[in-house]
Amino acid sequence: MRYVILSSVLLLASCSSAPWVTGHTDSKCIREQMVSGATGNARPFAAAAGFCAAAIRRENKGHGRPLDVRDDMTLQAMAENPDYNTAGLAFVPRDSRTKIPGGIRNINID
Repeated sequence: MRYVILSSVLLLASCSSAPWVTGHTDSKCIREQMVSGATGNARPFAAAAGFCAAAIRRENKGHGRPLDVRDDMTLQAMAENPDYNTAGLAFVPRDSRTKIPGGIRNINID
């Protein structure tokens, strides 16, 4: 009986859309696209962020939202820099008081 309950809890957690449960954050999506892309080809920051923003719109029935990359300081700096964010995509500001999904991680691959 306890294995049934445990497996049910794990299954429900994996189906959750909450990024802190599933581990899928906007930063993770962008990093994955920058490294391998959809077809195995790396993408620049603006294309990777655009891909992730489109995925968010699909998941939210056509409603977009600003990407939240505050958990990755390198991506946050790129989002704020118009030389990298050439598409002008909306991002949650660095000083926003909303909860950071997944917490703060300092990831630098430069």
